[in-house]
Amino acid sequence: MTGAAIAGVVTLAIVARVATLVDDWGRDWTTNHAKWDDSATDPQMRPMRLHQRIADVRADLERWVETESIWQIESMTADPMDTLATDQTQSIHLTRRTKWLRFVDDVHVRLTEDVSSSGDVFTRVDAESQSRVGKGDLGQNPRNLKHLRDAFSAA
Repeated sequence: MTGAAIAGVVTLAIVARVATLVDDWGRDWTTNHAKWDDSATDPQMRPMRLHQRIADVRADLERWVETESIWQIESMTADPMDTLATDQTQSIHLTRRTKWLRFVDDVHVRLTEDVSSSGDVFTRVDAESQSRVGKGDLGQNPRNLKHLRDAFSAA
């Protein structure tokens, strides 16, 4: 009888934890992909525009990944040129591994440097996250992108 009670409590705890993770019940059970989009209703799901050179944004991202045990850089395009040029672009492939079940999500970041007509340099940051396994992500991919946004905000 005690074993059944413990199993019931553990099951209830797992169900409660899953219920707290789901932000959008219509999306999170059926979608395993999230992307920053200019038209997103949630401001945290829109691309970022940073007033930094592309090399500085990339360096900030690399430093942040080094401090995050569940994040890893898988690949990166070559360094940008050192001169100011319009529309320099870099792609960065990150992975994020869940703590408990070790599921892997692929996070692709695209950095695009541009120079305004007034000479100001900025870098646009676009990102998308996709689970490798499963039909739904229980909201993990949007959380990945929000966590990534926090990394740029902290830099």
